[in-house]
Amino acid sequence: MSDQSHFASLETATVEELRERLREAEDTLDAIRSGAVDAVVVGSDDDRRIYTLESADRPYRVLVEQMQEGAVMLSADGIILYANERAGQLLDAQVEHMVGSAFSAFVLDGQHARLQELIRESATGTARDELTVLSPSGETPVHCSFKALEAERDQDRLICGVISDLSQQRQMEARLHQAQKMEAVGQLTGGLAHDFNNLLQAIHGNLELVKRTPSDPERVLRWTDNAMRAVSRGAKLTAQLLAFSRSQKLELQPVGLTRLVHGMADLFDRTLGAGIDLRLELGKDDALVVADATQLELALLNLAINARDAMPTGGVLRISMVAWTITDDADLADGEYVELSVADTGTGMPADVAARAFEPFFTTKELGAGTGLGLAQVYGICQQAGGHAQIESSPGGTRVSLFLRRSPAAAAAADPCAAAIVNASDLSAPRILVVDDDPDVRTFMVETLVALGYRVDSAAGGRAALNMMASDPPDLLVLDFAMPHLDGAAVAKLARSQGLHMPIVFASGYADTSALDAAMGNNISLLRKPFSIGNLSAVVAAALA
Repeated sequence: MSDQSHFASLETATVEELRERLREAEDTLDAIRSGAVDAVVVGSDDDRRIYTLESADRPYRVLVEQMQEGAVMLSADGIILYANERAGQLLDAQVEHMVGSAFSAFVLDGQHARLQELIRESATGTARDELTVLSPSGETPVHCSFKALEAERDQDRLICGVISDLSQQRQMEARLHQAQKMEAVGQLTGGLAHDFNNLLQAIHGNLELVKRTPSDPERVLRWTDNAMRAVSRGAKLTAQLLAFSRSQKLELQPVGLTRLVHGMADLFDRTLGAGIDLRLELGKDDALVVADATQLELALLNLAINARDAMPTGGVLRISMVAWTITDDADLADGEYVELSVADTGTGMPADVAARAFEPFFTTKELGAGTGLGLAQVYGICQQAGGHAQIESSPGGTRVSLFLRRSPAAAAAADPCAAAIVNASDLSAPRILVVDDDPDVRTFMVETLVALGYRVDSAAGGRAALNMMASDPPDLLVLDFAMPHLDGAAVAKLARSQGLHMPIVFASGYADTSALDAAMGNNISLLRKPFSIGNLSAVVAAALA
């Protein structure tokens, strides 16, 4: 045989061998895809790894591919080895592009450390937490659950992960939260018409007596005091309703608990009904705590509503107070606290329900049965004020305790309706422009400020005010927020754009807190309606200081 023939034979044999090896590789890949292979051995002379592919797992593979949750398989160092189609949809990425990438590349930067903790924790059990994943379309809140698979011999540890999209849940929670708040309003509105009619009757009746008998100073003073108390009660009812129906920032200040709770007695009576005995065990001292008075009132009202629902045949609601010095507590910083407790003699809760009572939107009530604001909001109010809340329950009653930081202040924040009038003789005479579309409110403010010693101009609308300021800027602008045509926010913005930098006071009873927040800025303050002469005097003096 010639050398040429010999080499041709070798070439043919080599080609046939390569074809055979290619056929074997294709058959192996087909078997892997179909799940018919038990294991694949990959190795060289000095290294060998066995990858198990149990054929019995084929139904589970189909299930994983079709499930509505994202599924990933990670290496011990967090590299994506497998991802199902749903995971690709959540991360807005092609699955083939995800494989080989670090899972952390799809997680918010500030959460990388927590992801690594979850991967480590998965070695000893299931590790769960909420993370935020990133994609070209934005951020998505997800719940991640990781668990390490038992490593077979000569195999690295693998981590199985399940990713659940929380976007719709968050939207539903937000809608439910708003519905719960409005339902709480419904708990109050049954008697509101009656309450406000009583307030109007008190105001009208006392003012009519003043008008009929103006020459008796002692009786006139008593009647006007009665009318002002009715106004204060009406303002409190309005504030409570508005706080229920909108998002409101906490305004932490010293609050006297005894005075606050006693001031809610009428509201408690209307909420609880005749069958429930309210007992206030608060002591004589008006303990001062750091809190938002309105939000604390709402928390107590919500607890009263829950207690009422737990006592359908009547019972006792006891509100008590005790001071504590707390050290080495897991939930509270060391310091002085006041424990304000609300206890009922109702049906109580099983231990598993009590353990979850502070969870957002957790309820055992039937749909429409009245969920109030939820204990989660009570818990949140305490937490934001630097305190804590806890619950104890058993058959026969429930006790919710609010731990509030004791205030170092020597006195509670002054009652706005009792603020003293500033002595006009101690003030210079700045010029103030009052802008309000309501003629009665405008007249009251003008006459009050004149009596306090200020020079005052007025305008019935934003456009007129801007024209007046263009020719003669005032030292202070007192501006109604909600006005037709050109509202207070627009007037303030236009004034600033024209180079007018005088201080501005928004006088407003407007319910949209977000709109007010957006309009607030440097050298701008807020005066809530209804306000007293003392309120007006103090805010104006502070703005001009």
